[in-house]
Amino acid sequence: MSLPRISIVTPSYNQAAYLERAIGSVLDQNYPALEYLVLDGGSTDGSAEIIRRHAARLAFSRSSPDGGQAAAIGEGFSRASGEILAWLNSDDYFEPGALHAVGEAFAREPDADIVYGDLRWVDDRGARLFTAHLVLDLRVLAYESPYVAQPAMFWRRSIYQKAGGLDPAYRFAMDFDLVVRMLLAGARPRKLRRVLTNFRVHEAAKSSTLREVCDAEVARTIERHGLASGGKAAREAKKWLARGYRFLRDPRCIVSALESRLR
Repeated sequence: MSLPRISIVTPSYNQAAYLERAIGSVLDQNYPALEYLVLDGGSTDGSAEIIRRHAARLAFSRSSPDGGQAAAIGEGFSRASGEILAWLNSDDYFEPGALHAVGEAFAREPDADIVYGDLRWVDDRGARLFTAHLVLDLRVLAYESPYVAQPAMFWRRSIYQKAGGLDPAYRFAMDFDLVVRMLLAGARPRKLRRVLTNFRVHEAAKSSTLREVCDAEVARTIERHGLASGGKAAREAKKWLARGYRFLRDPRCIVSALESRLR
């Protein structure tokens, strides 16, 4: 089986405490057609030294001020040459074998535009909190759960370009906006029922500090594309229909929903 070239971009800024684990989780995959780019925004915490230690195995790296996370990721993708694209934030890390599973899925299914899997939420030390099981569907995203589990998601360059790439105006929900536009552009998703990535929750994470920004950007994307319609009662009914659809498509979503509320 001929595996596609996968380009991974890691944006980072002052994440030295986690960066080594993130980089190692990519390089230790031993995926035969890997291109890895690390773009640091000029950190002052020792991140540059960590990147230099791995520079020989990186396709590209830099440590200098940039326009923020979305701009750094967009720059990385513009430099990348892989058929398959993804980004891994500097405080997250892949599961062993994740890239082989993804590459094989794309090779088996040439019509698939997006391959995604399960995402394990972990604490600051890497201990499991719960596992998120995603069902990628516009109705679910618009009415029930605007969660795209981007760290466990990979896509073809062709659909990324067709959708228009990342919008650098977004500070947090650039992943949600991109996935919505790829689905609207006709992306065909394929789900792998296995954990691909670990998503680290800690006090300095953007998911902990920019909640209001995220909510506003998600609402902006939904409104911009006219994804939701109807009054309050109609939207509430559609939310429960979307939730039922998600649970039917993958009953494991029920477990993750309970775990996430009990953690």
